[in-house]
Amino acid sequence: MTRLDSTYIGRYVYSRGMGQNLVNILRKHTSLLTHDPNLAIAEAATLASALSWPTIDTFDQVFTRIGGGSSPPWPFASASEYYEYASSHKVLGNIRIPILSINAADDPVVQEVPADAKENDWVVMVLTPNGGHLGWFESGDGWGQVRRWICTPVIEWLRATAEDICRNRQNTKKFQELDGLLTEVGSERLGCKVVGEELIIVGTKVQAGMMAGL
Repeated sequence: MTRLDSTYIGRYVYSRGMGQNLVNILRKHTSLLTHDPNLAIAEAATLASALSWPTIDTFDQVFTRIGGGSSPPWPFASASEYYEYASSHKVLGNIRIPILSINAADDPVVQEVPADAKENDWVVMVLTPNGGHLGWFESGDGWGQVRRWICTPVIEWLRATAEDICRNRQNTKKFQELDGLLTEVGSERLGCKVVGEELIIVGTKVQAGMMAGL
């Protein structure tokens, strides 16, 4: 997280803002994570939920490296080891579906953008000169209003991909229903199912404003 900590706004606005958001989310689920006090995740959740405006690397050091996923590969010895494991550039070469990645050159969080996309034709990498971290905004419909610029290129890319790109995909995996879950044949450990009609994911139209990306 060197680049994020190298500037005042990076450490005290971006890093602490995201760190506190993670604490707030964790606090909503602390009772579930601490039901067995003998587990390492219970101790980590208790310590992390007590943090006040931590930097994101502090939160990751206290909680994410321990409770961020299942074992293996969790837990990690440090947040730095977790970051190395989770770095997306290592898997870009393995992607086999069309994907669009938009980044800003002045992003205080992302330290390096693999613009060559590991020479993978399935990946389109876009790098804008400005934009910060998820901070692409443009004038809205009224005075003083702003809207997210990112929606326009994403929709244009989705439309172009659906209408203009035709690839012959071989060995396409088949789907199956297993124990009420929709899974891919050969990947039965991962699946999904409809659990209700309650809205779970809130889109950007609901979460608006300059700080919506934090």
